[in-house]
Amino acid sequence: MSSGSAHSPHAGFRDKRVVVTGAASGIGHRTAELLMEVGAEVIALDRNPVDLAVTQFVAVDMTNPDSILSAVDGIVGEIDVLLNIAGVPGTANPDVTMRVNVLGLRLLTELLVPRMNRGGAITNVASIAGAQWQAHLDEVQRLLATPDYDAGVDWVKDHPMDGKRAYDFSKECVVVLTKQHGRFLREHGVRVNSVSPGPVRTPILKDFRESIGPMLDLVTRETGRDASADDIARVLLFVSDPILQWLNASDVQVDGGFMSGLVGGWVQLGA
Repeated sequence: MSSGSAHSPHAGFRDKRVVVTGAASGIGHRTAELLMEVGAEVIALDRNPVDLAVTQFVAVDMTNPDSILSAVDGIVGEIDVLLNIAGVPGTANPDVTMRVNVLGLRLLTELLVPRMNRGGAITNVASIAGAQWQAHLDEVQRLLATPDYDAGVDWVKDHPMDGKRAYDFSKECVVVLTKQHGRFLREHGVRVNSVSPGPVRTPILKDFRESIGPMLDLVTRETGRDASADDIARVLLFVSDPILQWLNASDVQVDGGFMSGLVGGWVQLGA
């Protein structure tokens, strides 16, 4: 285990207070572990109990705005970093997907910003499934223009989607929300970025394979393997490290190069 000394990677996290959503499993669990190794105080948020000796655990249901408000009230003190990792796959009900992946993330972020110390960072987990955000920007912006959680739920009801589209759209929204928040958060002295993984070996990978289908198999084949939770968690720590002060409002794709391969010509769709 790392001692978290001044010479360790990510020593900037020592004694920093970091909120991690989705900390009970998968990427969130591994991220919380790594943060604790480098000396951070981890405040874990999840619907399920977290089997780590975190500084504080707060139960939250991201489908319920009242639960999010209560969770924020339950977090003790100021915070330095927020990692919005909690998410559900395209096999979930589309309403649930949009509540957890977009509306809950947005509400939690906006409630916690006044509690964040200057020099802090927020990192949102999106997905390469959200890479087509530019093609759907008008629709994304219309949802993100809704003033609050309930209005967002109403917008979703008025724009029905199947499970796969809801997932893709939710992640497009996360990428765009990150870019929108770049200036708003900078004025609070806080950076914001998103990380977009490809397929990751977590308990819900089978759900992604079910909802996304052959495209996910193509990513795995072209890149040689699925990512591990550790692969993504280490990028989350890097992007959120307090020592990085000039990376802002960016989306970092962590997919073994797959999306760049489409541009570079070494990945062929339908090959």
